[in-house]
Amino acid sequence: MTSPVTTEHRQRFAPVLTDVTDETCKDYLAAVMRGFHGEFNEQHWEFDRRLFEVDRCFGFTAGDRWVATCGAFTRTMTTPGGSVPIGAVTVVTVAPTHRRQGLLTVMMRHQLADVHRRKEPVALLWASESAIYGRFGYGSAVPRLWVSGQTASTAFLPSVDLGDGWVEEVSKEEYGSVVPALHARLLPDRPGALDRPAVFWERELLDRPEDRKGAPAMRYALHFSGTGELDGYTRFKVSSPWTGDLPDGEVEVEEIDAVDAQARAGLWRFLFDLDLVRRFSSHGVAVDEPLRHLLANPRIVTTTLTDSTYVRIVDLPKALANRRYGADLDVVVQVGDHLLEHNDGTFRIQAEAGGEGARVTKAGRRRPDLSLGIRELGSIYLGGVPLTSLQRAGLVSERTPGAVAAMTMAFDWPQRPYCPDGF
Repeated sequence: MTSPVTTEHRQRFAPVLTDVTDETCKDYLAAVMRGFHGEFNEQHWEFDRRLFEVDRCFGFTAGDRWVATCGAFTRTMTTPGGSVPIGAVTVVTVAPTHRRQGLLTVMMRHQLADVHRRKEPVALLWASESAIYGRFGYGSAVPRLWVSGQTASTAFLPSVDLGDGWVEEVSKEEYGSVVPALHARLLPDRPGALDRPAVFWERELLDRPEDRKGAPAMRYALHFSGTGELDGYTRFKVSSPWTGDLPDGEVEVEEIDAVDAQARAGLWRFLFDLDLVRRFSSHGVAVDEPLRHLLANPRIVTTTLTDSTYVRIVDLPKALANRRYGADLDVVVQVGDHLLEHNDGTFRIQAEAGGEGARVTKAGRRRPDLSLGIRELGSIYLGGVPLTSLQRAGLVSERTPGAVAAMTMAFDWPQRPYCPDGF
């Protein structure tokens, strides 16, 4: 028999869903850091307090201790031909002492309801472990590439035109004063990319020595056109080890973007030609990054395909209305969503190629042309995952021949999705 003392103890320390307040925010962020096996740094508190949106942070407390955390940022994501307000999910942790008690499921349900209440049709996250979030309706939507190679083998094809522009290495301050405007200019062209409010630019450029964990400091370079206009930028790190008497440095490219092909090629050439550098790498470029096509020997680039952001459709009609389509579409789709009842059912999706967005209406008892889950709909939302691939995996059921092909063509988009922003 359980003793009264034990029962009272359990009741006292039973997890309680709790909102974060200004008074509890510091302890909450300390719990977040503990959840990711880091340490809370008091010196970072003022910035962290400005970065995190307290009214979007919550979790579970047991007694006076946070045992689970969850939050979101208010951001805007580029979609094919448009944009959509999103809840960018972050700081999801559950303490080892409180796993397998259903806390994550409660937090996910609570957060999705809040995202819907805020009229954000889509939630977005990076998955620390890719097996976790599919059961909550998040679909892997934005593949990315890890690339690496030997810089000595990076000769460009003779036909590559570098133009008459040039690259300048600049200070962090100069970079931060001019690049945000160019980033905003390029943003509409890249599905999956996020806006960067001022506090996020500040975070991108922090590069605090205590956060580097032994890595070199960040460096910054800009590309200018022949007329002197800023048309490209890159952030990178250079390590400079030696093997005996021989240099063996590596340049790690953190971010690279440009207005046109000449500027992009010019930035890559600058990075490859750095003195004492023998290798290059990047742990995140878009799957349509043209680097391979610049090289005389494309085999020198080693690529690894991996995932990045996961999309969760929260309001199906509004989400599909906030993007354009590559082909006409008129299809009846049965969608399964066990967490959000308003997304669960049969819908007619009508769209015109190049139109303003899809018109989505409830189809009632009408026979569907195909059936899929809300996770699969999230995966295809940005045009980075073909519906035909999901069908071949057995995740989509076609009832009307040609329906999957038609929906695949409509959701496709010339520019592959990419999200360079971690959150």
